Amino acid sequence: MGRSKGFWGRKGKQGKGFSQGRSGDEARFSSGALPAGLPDYRVRESSRAKRVTLKVSVEGKVEVVVPQGYDLDDIPSLIASRWDWIARSRQKLRADRAKTSDAWQAERPSAIELRWQNSDPKAAPERWPISYEARPMDNVRLIPKPDDSLELIGNIDHLPTCHAVLREWLKNYAWDVLVPSMRQLSDELDLPCNDITIRGQKTIWASCSSQKNMSLNYKLLFLPRSLVHYVLVHELCHTVEMNHSPQFWRLVGQKHPSFELDRAAIKKGWQYVPRWVESRAYT
Repeated sequence: MGRSKGFWGRKGKQGKGFSQGRSGDEARFSSGALPAGLPDYRVRESSRAKRVTLKVSVEGKVEVVVPQGYDLDDIPSLIASRWDWIARSRQKLRADRAKTSDAWQAERPSAIELRWQNSDPKAAPERWPISYEARPMDNVRLIPKPDDSLELIGNIDHLPTCHAVLREWLKNYAWDVLVPSMRQLSDELDLPCNDITIRGQKTIWASCSSQKNMSLNYKLLFLPRSLVHYVLVHELCHTVEMNHSPQFWRLVGQKHPSFELDRAAIKKGWQYVPRWVESRAYT
């Protein structure tokens, strides 16, 4: 790729997921007679859950995580009782996303800016300029250039295709840099892991399965280095503690002393991700 690999992953049965957890067998329910404005929600049964928890994704979707054997008939009333919290959470997410530019809806991105190697979030990002050339083709091809720029050729007026090609490039680049970083950190911390995959999850930064397999989100590339480090350490600690118990957080603190600051900062990590990266529904 021509860049330093220095220091530097939708839910399936991947295991313990960072930020939102994993998906197992799940049932989907309509909002029915619940308060107007509530989106469809889905229920995930977890063998590790001790209690019922509600999660709101960056897209405002609601997930209900329940212990095995929980009476699903109780869920509608539970969601109704937490409606105020759900509404506040969705409003905050909308406000956070509104702080980013909407130019992605009508323009092709001019560059990809990555911060995964930046110790200082305000430092200049790693920048990959993007150029475009229209050609009589149905598809779009991406050509990496020797000067660390990217060229897209073909049907460049179709933005969803351009975005999809750029996401694929991000996935490949993440494989080149994040996987070696995870391996290196695993060795340094003496927390072995097995297979590592790169994905484009919508609601989690990474996940660890009970078999110690890791799934990293290529969107980690947009985060500052300290947050990337925290996510990787977090998942590696799940190879020892597949939960968020006090023992787990003690282990995280041993391996990443500044974790409390980064744990708070990661909640707003999605603000670093350009809107076009999540533009799959745009046509």
